[in-house]
Amino acid sequence: MKKIRFGVIGCGSIANEYHLPALRRVEGAQLVWACDLIEERAQKAKDDFGFEKYTLDYHDILNDSSIDAVCIFTKIEMHATLCIEAAAAGKHIFSQKPFAYNIEEGRKIIRAVDEAGVKLTPSFMHSYMDGSIAARRIVEEGKIGEIRHIRMRNATKNPFDSAPGYGGCMMDIGCHGMDLIHTVAGSSIEDVFALHLSPRDEKRREEFGERANLNGVENTAILNYRLASGATVFHEVFWTQVAQTNRFEMEIYGAKGVIYLYNPHRSDIVYYGWNLDGHPRKDIHWQAAPVDPQFFGYIHHKTFVDDLLNGTNNSKTARDAFVPLQVVEAARRSFESGRIERVLGI
Repeated sequence: MKKIRFGVIGCGSIANEYHLPALRRVEGAQLVWACDLIEERAQKAKDDFGFEKYTLDYHDILNDSSIDAVCIFTKIEMHATLCIEAAAAGKHIFSQKPFAYNIEEGRKIIRAVDEAGVKLTPSFMHSYMDGSIAARRIVEEGKIGEIRHIRMRNATKNPFDSAPGYGGCMMDIGCHGMDLIHTVAGSSIEDVFALHLSPRDEKRREEFGERANLNGVENTAILNYRLASGATVFHEVFWTQVAQTNRFEMEIYGAKGVIYLYNPHRSDIVYYGWNLDGHPRKDIHWQAAPVDPQFFGYIHHKTFVDDLLNGTNNSKTARDAFVPLQVVEAARRSFESGRIERVLGI
């Protein structure tokens, strides 16, 4: 069986805790190079996950003609450079999110990927979780009817002062919700109204300059969206919470029923089916949706590997990675103007 030969750049916590345990379980993946600026981390990844070799210089991976795909698990500062160089080297790309500091960097990455004819998938893990897949299936089957409203909540237990190092809560964790809304609803975000961003982000602009113009220091964001379908969305993003931090919570309200997705790690997704004329019936109860539980992250990485092996296109794309940048940009404009702002195109 042909295998996709991988080089991994960045062997920090997100690689060790999420990506590599899942990727090494995918039958069609072969782990060849582990790369990190810190030798101990690169060697530990090699030993822990069965890489063939390690390096401190990512060019060793890009210059290896036997490598099919590169995983970029570094901090955001290097994402654009690595994506563009990997594309130029003819490597397919699996990149941590967000994949760029700003709109223009995102456009450059898309151009590089298109010109090279390679695939790039961003790491929007929430859309590949078991409960999310089940929710999308329920929507596609029409069991809750046309989606009217979504409540999206992203929350973590991160230290209060650490948000600026990740570009603010919208860029780092809010982007997961922005992508999942599109995945489940099948409709894009068109209009944004930022009700609240706290604290304001002048300090971030002063420290990092215009290159980081989408980044902020906010640890709280309260956002309203209107989708292309006409559905409305209420999106809460909290960087520092002491409870209810199961990565995300999602409520999807349809014309004939409701989906509650409260813990994506388990199979407790439930939906309430209404009768066909749209009126509630007392004899219909909450139902547990059928979920096919998988190893955490397995479907995410297997989908990418299968796309490369089979020439399919079931993974998220570079354009999907660009969408949260557009939404964050509109949210920052909205907060400054106090008005609803339109999401701009590529």
